Order: sequence, then structure tokens, then C-alpha cells
Amino acid sequence: MENLQLYLEKLKQEHMISEELLPCFQFYQFHKGDFILHQGQQLEILYILIDGKIKTCHTTSNGIISLLAICQSMSVIGEIEFLNHQDVINDIYAIDECLCLGISIKNYEHLLLNDLSFMRYLATTTSQKLYNANQNSSISKNYPVENRLASYLIACAENKIIQENFVQVAEMIGCSYRQLQRVLNDFCEKKYIQKTKRSQFLIIHYDALSKLGQDLYYI
Repeated sequence: MENLQLYLEKLKQEHMISEELLPCFQFYQFHKGDFILHQGQQLEILYILIDGKIKTCHTTSNGIISLLAICQSMSVIGEIEFLNHQDVINDIYAIDECLCLGISIKNYEHLLLNDLSFMRYLATTTSQKLYNANQNSSISKNYPVENRLASYLIACAENKIIQENFVQVAEMIGCSYRQLQRVLNDFCEKKYIQKTKRSQFLIIHYDALSKLGQDLYYI
């Protein structure tokens, strides 16, 4: 309960929401790999990410997964669906331990839509997310695999450790699994990363990866 009050105070300090709505939020915790929203579900809770990182991906009808965005704290989750009254259009899940505040749409939609502070914040963050998503989509099509993978590893690392399903990673960054494995092996040979166990790597030369991945996947 004490932590909840601290996070609510953070929303107030950031001028994200009016004091009237603060008591309406509840505290949610998601572990690494947990889904926060599933593509196709009805949106019931609007979340604000307070701490941690999340990944947004879209799966097409033919099963291809595309990486749209990687977001950090103070991001709103589900805002497009909230504004358009539609089902969730993307899968959103935790990259690491995530702490969120959530508010019931059924009970408080009218208050949210009439909260000037919240709607102003929503307009700013949504436009930035759209810009980032467009940038990331362009990167996945036009940059070499080495740059895409370096950027992805940096964005998704937790304490310099990356543990992923690399079959899915290949799909998300737009390359074949064979290409991705070749680049991973190359990074290991160059001592950029070190394989610690199956599907897990440790970044040991952060600057080299950062140079390869600079100005790429926006978060």
C-alpha cells in the first residue's frame, strides 16, 4: 500500500492525471515474459507503466511477428484501444519486472476522457509512440541484420543479460533464424557478447554493440 501511494504521487508530480482520479488506480506487477495485453482481447484496464520495459509486437494473419516498439517507464498501455473503443491490436508483454498502475475503463472511462491533464499527456505520448513505431518499422526493412540485432539486444538487455526466444526475435526484426544465428556467432567471436546458456547471452562489449545499434530501435 505504501508503494502504491508513492507511485500515485509520481503521477501527480508528472502532471499526468488529476488528483480526483488518483484513488481510482490499482497496483499491478508483471514478471519478465508475462503478457500485459493479448492481441484480440477486449481492453478492460488502462495501464500506466511505472517501472520496467515492455515490448509491443503484432502478429499478422499468416503468423509473422513484427516488433513495433519497446517502451520504458511512464508509458500508457492500451491508449489506442481506449480512444477508439476497439479490441487490443498488439501483444504487449514485459521484458523485465514491470510495475504498473491500472484503472478500470468500465468504471472510469468518462472521468478519464474529461481529465484535461491525462488527455494532454496521452496526446503527447501517443504521438511519440507512433513516431517511434514508424522509425522501427523502417529500420526492420532497411538496415542490415547486424545493426538490427545489436540495437535489439541493447534495448532488451536486463543487467546486460539477454534471454530470448531467438526464433521469435528473428521474425520480429525481419530476418531468417539462420541469419540471426550467423550474426550471434559473429558477435561471440568478436567478444561483443558471450553465450552463458541456451538462449541466453551476456553483453561484454557494450560500447561496440551500442555503436552498431545507435539511432536504431527507438524506446
